[in-house]
Amino acid sequence: MKLHTGLVGIILIVLGLLVSAENHQSVSVADALLSQSARSIVVLFCVLMLIAGFIMAWRHYYGVPWIRFKLFLFIIGISVFYPLVTEQLMLFQKWNAQGDDAVEYMTRGSTCSYQGNMEEGSMDCEVKVNNYGKNTERVQLIPDMVNEFDFQPEELELSPHSQETYSVTFKAPGNEDAFASGIEEEPKLKIEVVK
Repeated sequence: MKLHTGLVGIILIVLGLLVSAENHQSVSVADALLSQSARSIVVLFCVLMLIAGFIMAWRHYYGVPWIRFKLFLFIIGISVFYPLVTEQLMLFQKWNAQGDDAVEYMTRGSTCSYQGNMEEGSMDCEVKVNNYGKNTERVQLIPDMVNEFDFQPEELELSPHSQETYSVTFKAPGNEDAFASGIEEEPKLKIEVVK
């Protein structure tokens, strides 16, 4: 039985991409399953699988340039569209979910700008929150960032089966020892369903 190097190369590419590509929450399969030290080794192994698979498939299909070009586009396409596809698949997976299982705060696509002085602190955020479930959910967003100000939680009402970006302003009492301002990309917020 002859080994088909082109097929083996494509299989290595697909496995390498599926294990190392990040989903909609910027987490790969390696991140979810392994510890920090093992994760680095697995990601390195996946990159080597991608390179070896690409070289094997490239050499096997050397005489057919359109297949090599499509292979290159396939790798880029999986890397770009995998997060989008996983987010949309969550809508189907959690279609009838309720409570905490139905809501998810999306760090990717969320930003905050904050400022504070001795009188008050405020943080204006654009947060992306998904409600995959069938019910309207009332949630509380709690800032989970190390900061000189104690920002108070804010509540939102999420319509069923929604993927929306909300404008939220968090307020905090002043701190006479601190003056701060800045922008936080992908802010850390906790989300809890209010019962």
